[in-house]
Amino acid sequence: MIPAWKIRRELETARQQLQAIPERLIGPGRQRRLDSQFPNGFRVMNGTAALGPKVAIFLVYQPRGMSASAVATCRHLSERGYSVVLVANSPVSAVDEASLGRWVWRFVERPNFGYDFGGYRDGIRLLWHWSVSPESLIILNDSVWFPLHKNETMLTSMEASSAGFLGALRHVDLPETDTEHAGIFLSYFFLIKRAVLTSEVFVNYWNGYVSTSNKYLTVRRGERGFSRTLFAAGVPSEGLYSRDRFMTAVTQQPAAFLRQTLVYGAYTDPDLERARDALLQADATSEAWRLQAIEHIRAAVNKRNFHSSFCFASIRLLGIPLLKKNKGELQVRMRRQYLLAVKAGDLPPPEPAVLAEIEASIR
Repeated sequence: MIPAWKIRRELETARQQLQAIPERLIGPGRQRRLDSQFPNGFRVMNGTAALGPKVAIFLVYQPRGMSASAVATCRHLSERGYSVVLVANSPVSAVDEASLGRWVWRFVERPNFGYDFGGYRDGIRLLWHWSVSPESLIILNDSVWFPLHKNETMLTSMEASSAGFLGALRHVDLPETDTEHAGIFLSYFFLIKRAVLTSEVFVNYWNGYVSTSNKYLTVRRGERGFSRTLFAAGVPSEGLYSRDRFMTAVTQQPAAFLRQTLVYGAYTDPDLERARDALLQADATSEAWRLQAIEHIRAAVNKRNFHSSFCFASIRLLGIPLLKKNKGELQVRMRRQYLLAVKAGDLPPPEPAVLAEIEASIR
């Protein structure tokens, strides 16, 4: 029997695809009208943080007021030397300004239109309008908890990379593998360096991007379109985390670690979950068991996102410092397993306010 959550997901996908048909026709004209009003359609407020050589555009949708995790993200970025432009798709209250102001350079309040890429575009165009040309630009949104711990090394690794366009996580459809221009970078975290920021392909992409509140089109034009446009132009790129990098690390682990990986695994495929249970009941001391466990993990991540399926191993092996917030069935189950690992002391806990948000997200 097909689970109810899967039926709901497929129906919503079909609805978005149908709504995309008229949206393709009216979107370009609407975008021209919006651009003709730029930048007057935004409310801009100054925080107390200074403008430096590194900037972060942090897109949030927090209609009930800024969460503790949003404050933690701004604080962390500021402490790492980034001037935060907080782009809000909901009103920014005086309380929010006060709680975040010391870690934010500018607040931008905009209409809730265009999902993440609509807000990214407005943030980038405002930087152009203000004649701000950073040496590096982070673009991220609040669909993830970041950082899970203050000692994360992802930002340092991105800055040290020879690539000019970096994504936290590269998604590659099989049979492709993790190569420089394969797949796409998932849209919740990018780092782009000045050579790319000033390039013709980057400028043309954002000037030509048509914002939409149709999720199907936003994914195609934004998350997929952005990466593929820069990849096609040969922009030097690196995805810091990927299925292939995860599996390379997994194959080097002893049986005891692989057993923990399975214990904290998250599944939405009953056949894979039954196979996991059988492995956990078997003798895990032999090399044959270790190889079986590796092939099971490979089969799982070939079907589902590796970080959502095996958050314990991806955090321990790759140091991934973020966690998805969305309500997808796999992600909810992943967060339950993450919390079990934290409670057992097998993963480091995030700060208490962030931990409370993650706990609330699974209720």
